[in-house]
Amino acid sequence: MTKEELIQLLKEYKENKARLNLRLKELKTKRIQLKACHEIETSITASIGINQDIHSKNKISDKVARQVERNETRRQEIEEEIKVLEETVKALRNKVEAVEDRLIGLKYKEREILVAYYIDGRTAEDIGNKLYLDLFNQTRSIRHIQRIIDRATDKLLNF
Repeated sequence: MTKEELIQLLKEYKENKARLNLRLKELKTKRIQLKACHEIETSITASIGINQDIHSKNKISDKVARQVERNETRRQEIEEEIKVLEETVKALRNKVEAVEDRLIGLKYKEREILVAYYIDGRTAEDIGNKLYLDLFNQTRSIRHIQRIIDRATDKLLNF
């Protein structure tokens, strides 16, 4: 993994995490729909009465067969959608986990500064004046924060 790819993964982390959560919920609903598709029963109406057994010769009335065909078609469509969603979830999960696994290896200060810089989109000046002040009751220059970011990024690459 190159430095540019890593930085891009860090910048897209929140979006990927949100997409992953949405796709997981969508996948769950599709699986529920698939399960419901198997449980649908077809109703057979009794034809009791005068002349109920006489049918038009122009049309074959087979409600059960039509319902079974619709259920089968719908089931196949849902299965295809599930396959696509599973592939999407797998790709997103790989991206999210790559970032999370690498961030775990950093020290607290490095992790907080990298998350603030790349993921939250804060500037080095803002981090030096506000975040560093909140964390350690001190301020740091832009150059010092940038060095911490560069070292932490290089450290992530070495994992």
